[in-house]
Amino acid sequence: MTNENKLDGLKNKASDVGNDLKFKAKEVQLQGEKAGDDLKHKAAEIKLEGEKALHNLKTETDAQYTENKVSFDEKAKEVKTESSETENKVQEKLEHLKAEATHKFEEVKLKVTELKQEASVKFDEIKAQAGTKFDELKKTATDKLNNFKKDDQA
Repeated sequence: MTNENKLDGLKNKASDVGNDLKFKAKEVQLQGEKAGDDLKHKAAEIKLEGEKALHNLKTETDAQYTENKVSFDEKAKEVKTESSETENKVQEKLEHLKAEATHKFEEVKLKVTELKQEASVKFDEIKAQAGTKFDELKKTATDKLNNFKKDDQA
C-alpha cells in the first residue's frame, strides 16, 4: 500500500472518529439535557411536596390553635363560674355570720338589761337593808347615849 492510501485510510478513520465524536457529543448533550430536565422535574416535585407539607403544617397548626383556644375558653369560663360560685358562697357566709352576730348582739343586750334589772333590785334590797341597819345603829347609838346621860345625871 502506498502512503497515499494509508493517508486516505487514516483520513477516513479520522473522519469516522470525528463523526463518532460528533454523535457521542450529541448523545452526551442529549443525556445532559435529559439529566437537567430530570433535575428540574425532581426540583418541581420536591417543591410541590414542600408546599404540601407547609400546607398540612399550617392546617394542623390552625386546628391545634383552634382546639387550644376552645379549651382555654372553656377553662376560663369554668374559672369564671367557679369564681362567681365562690363569691356567692362567701356572700352567703357573710350574711349568715352577720345574722348570727346580730342575734348574739341582741342576746347580749337582753342579758345586759336582765343583769341591770337584777342589779337594780339587789341595790334596792341592799339599800333597804342598809337603811334598816342604819336606823338600828342610830337607835342603838341614841339609846346608849341616853343611857350615858342618865348615868351621868345620876
